[in-house]
Amino acid sequence: MSRPESAPIVTEGRYRAIVEAQAELVSLASADGTLIYVNPAYARHFAFVPEQMIGLSLFELVLEADRPGVRRVVAEVLAGGKSLSTESHIVSASGERRLIAWTTGVQFEDGEMLLHSVGRDVTERKALEREVLDSEAFVRSITDSLPLRIAYADRDLRYRFVNRAHCLRFERQREDILGHTRDDLLGSPTPAEIRTRIDAVLTGQAQRFEYEEEIGDATRHFEIQLIPDVGLGGHVRGYFYTGLDITDRVRAEQALRDLTLQAQQQSNIFRLVADAIPVTVAVIGADGRYRFANRAFEAYCGLPSERIIGCTSAEVLGEEEVARRRPFMARAFAGESVTFELDYAGTDGTKWLQLSCIPMRLGGGTVDGFVGMSLDITNQRREQDRLTELSQRDPLTGLLNRAGFELCLDRRIQEGHGAGLGLLYIDLDRFKAVNDRHGHPAGDRLLQMVAQRLTNLVRPTDAVARLGGDEFAILLVDSGTRSIAEAVAIKVVAAIGAPFDAGNLNLDIGASVGVAFGVHPPSDGRELIEHADAMLYRAKESGRGRHAS
Repeated sequence: MSRPESAPIVTEGRYRAIVEAQAELVSLASADGTLIYVNPAYARHFAFVPEQMIGLSLFELVLEADRPGVRRVVAEVLAGGKSLSTESHIVSASGERRLIAWTTGVQFEDGEMLLHSVGRDVTERKALEREVLDSEAFVRSITDSLPLRIAYADRDLRYRFVNRAHCLRFERQREDILGHTRDDLLGSPTPAEIRTRIDAVLTGQAQRFEYEEEIGDATRHFEIQLIPDVGLGGHVRGYFYTGLDITDRVRAEQALRDLTLQAQQQSNIFRLVADAIPVTVAVIGADGRYRFANRAFEAYCGLPSERIIGCTSAEVLGEEEVARRRPFMARAFAGESVTFELDYAGTDGTKWLQLSCIPMRLGGGTVDGFVGMSLDITNQRREQDRLTELSQRDPLTGLLNRAGFELCLDRRIQEGHGAGLGLLYIDLDRFKAVNDRHGHPAGDRLLQMVAQRLTNLVRPTDAVARLGGDEFAILLVDSGTRSIAEAVAIKVVAAIGAPFDAGNLNLDIGASVGVAFGVHPPSDGRELIEHADAMLYRAKESGRGRHAS
C-alpha cells in the first residue's frame, strides 16, 4: 500500500530536532553505560556541549553515593527489558547539587542493546516536600488530631521513637522507653503472633493486621501496621509501627498528643505515617496552593500528589465544593482552628465528613496557611440520628412523644406555616375503666388501636402524637381554615366513639377534642397549645364525646 501524498515523513532529522528541543535530559548509552548521545538539555546541566559528553560513563556523572543504586537499576533493565524509574543526584555546572528523576529502558539498533534514559530535574519539588515535612507547626498540627500510637524500632527491636500515646501504653516517660524493647518494658515475652509479624517486616514485608491486647482489666482491639524502613541497598534498618484503637476511636483521638520529631529521621517517620493513616491530610500555604497531600487525600480527589501540589483548592476540588468550605478556610487563614461537618447526597443515603482546618504559624506568629483533615463520620451521624429519633417517639404506639411533638410544632412555625396550623388536643373518655376492668395489657392494646385510627384520619404531612397517658394530639399542617380543623375534630370523635375489637374484648370508649387554629407573630406555639388545652377542658365540661374551639 502506498503512502498518501499528504502524510508527513518523520525523518531522522525531524526526530532529532524534537528530542533536542526537549527540556528533559535525554541520553542513549551502550550496555556498559558509555554515552553515545545526549541532548542539549542534558549537556547544559554539566556546562558541556553534547559532543564533549560522548564517550563518558553515565555512572560517573552521578554522585558516588548514588552509583550502586543506579547500577542496580541498569542491571535490572538490561536483564528484564522493562523500563524502570529511579532518582539520583548530580552536581550541575554551577556546582549545585541537583536531584534528577530518571526513567530508563532498552532499545535495539543493528542487534545491539542500548540504554535509553529520560530525566527530569525534581530538586525544587522535593525541597518543597521536605520543607513542609520539616515544619514543626505542620507536624504538631497534624499529630494533635491523629488517633494512633506511633513508634519506630531498630533491628534489635529497641524503641528509637515513641509518641505520647505510646508512652501512655507503658505508663512511662519517653526517656524511660527509648533504647528498650517491648519485652523489657512489660517484663514478658512478645506474643508469638506479634513476633511472627515483626520477623516478616524485618525482611521487608509490610504488615497490617488486627490484634487484641489486655490493658489493665480491659481488652482493647487494635489495627496494627508495621512498615519496613528500607535504606540504601535494600537493607531493612528497622520498622515503623502504628496502632489504631478501633475499640473506641474517639478516645484514641483524644489520647493522641504531642509528637516531638528528632532530626531528619523523624521527617521520614512522619511521611510514612501520614500515608498510612485513614484520615485525609493536606496542607494549603498562605498563597492558597497545596504543599502536601497524603495518600488518603489523593484517593479522595482521584489525583496523584504531583497533580495536587502547587494547585489551588478550586483546581483540585472544584469551585462548587470549595464554595461550601470557603467560610471555614477563611477563618483558618485568619488564625482560627475550625472543625465543621458537611453532608453529601449519595445513592445509598447521605454521607457526612468531619473536617478540620488548623492554622500553621511561623516563628513570629504569622499564619503560613493551614492543615486540612477530614474523616468519614457517616456511621456515627446515622447512629446519632437513630437515637434522636428514638428519643422523640412513644415506644408503645410509635407516635411522636411530647418532646418530639413540640419540636415538630416549632419547626413548622419557623418554616412559615404558622398561620395555617390546626391543633387538636384529644383526651380519651372512659379509658381508666378499661384499665381497671381488663388490666393494663388490654389498655395498652387499646391505645395502639387509637393511635392507628388517628393516623388513618390525617395526611402524611400532618403529625400525630401521644402526649402521655390517654392524651393525644394532632397537628394539621396547611389546613386552610378553622372549619377544616373542626371537621377533622368531628371525625376524631366519631372514630374513637366506634367500638374497638381487641381480640375477645369489645371495648367502648369516647373522645373529647379541643381545637385551636393559627399562629400569628408575635405569638408562638405555646399560645396555640394553651388554647387547644383550654378548649379540651371546655369540651369535657360540656359532656364529653364532643369538640370545642
